[in-house]
Amino acid sequence: MTTRGRKTLPSVIEQTEPISAETVAAIEHDMQESAALPAALAEVQENAVALAKQLNYEGSLTVGGLEEEIKFFQRRSVEAVLETGKRLLLLKEVAGHGQFTTSLEGLGIGYELAKKLMAATVKFQNGSRLPILQLPNINQGKLLELLVLDDGEIEALSTGSEVRGIQLDDVDCMSVSELRRALRKEKADKEAELAKAKAGVSGELAAKDKVIADKSRRIAELVEEKNKAECLTDEERHADLERQLMNDTLLAVGSLLPIRQAVFRIRSLEQCPQGLYVAMQGSLDRVIAEAMSIASDFGILLNLAASGEFEDDPNAGEEVGLPLADFGPEA
Repeated sequence: MTTRGRKTLPSVIEQTEPISAETVAAIEHDMQESAALPAALAEVQENAVALAKQLNYEGSLTVGGLEEEIKFFQRRSVEAVLETGKRLLLLKEVAGHGQFTTSLEGLGIGYELAKKLMAATVKFQNGSRLPILQLPNINQGKLLELLVLDDGEIEALSTGSEVRGIQLDDVDCMSVSELRRALRKEKADKEAELAKAKAGVSGELAAKDKVIADKSRRIAELVEEKNKAECLTDEERHADLERQLMNDTLLAVGSLLPIRQAVFRIRSLEQCPQGLYVAMQGSLDRVIAEAMSIASDFGILLNLAASGEFEDDPNAGEEVGLPLADFGPEA
């Protein structure tokens, strides 16, 4: 057979890269382990059978079978909790507190554990709460963790409602530690919200109390002033009014100091713009107008005699302003 004009194809062996020594060693190790696996499994099975005989156990020795039996006895442990709780309640009733404590010591049951067992019986003896007890993965630990719920919450949980962020399915699927954390977290969150709400209410109440206290204090001051005024003679009353007027006048005059300082700063300028001059006039006019309004309202004649002619030029001199009419008493 002629091969002229054709290229010779490399064989499969020629195309394959050489296998490294590490790869060969790994393959040999895996093959050795695979060969040893049946023997290892046989040894595990043999040990399990021996342990089962030692424990007088005749059930399944598979992982799945053992898990199912564990769940079965976990449910039985829940029944044991309730039955033990019933008898503890009866024992406490019959024996009295002193003898009950002695009996617990003889039974090897701590007082706190006895309280939990009795509480579980009281909470879960109601037939309407049976759905919780019938959960496939319910156990003693979960049952005791649910004791933090009140009767209303237990009832709601049994009917499928969500309580503290969990439902029946959550109780069934969670581990004991997960259930404990979930219940405590929800409780802590609610307590934090309640504390915040109480703080808000307390703040509002404190503010209201302060308002009430201020009003009460003011009323007491007014009553005291009234009683004091009723005991004064006319001369004493007049002197008191004059003293109050002088104090108020000093306060009013003192309040004009910022205006005086502002005017001084403006007058210290080398050139006073007409706008600033008009602003000064307006400020002083308002002060004078208020004083004149008080005088007019109460029929008081003012002595506003001008001390000279004023000039309208803002830069002409220190005395600036509008001419004032004579509001003194008529001749």
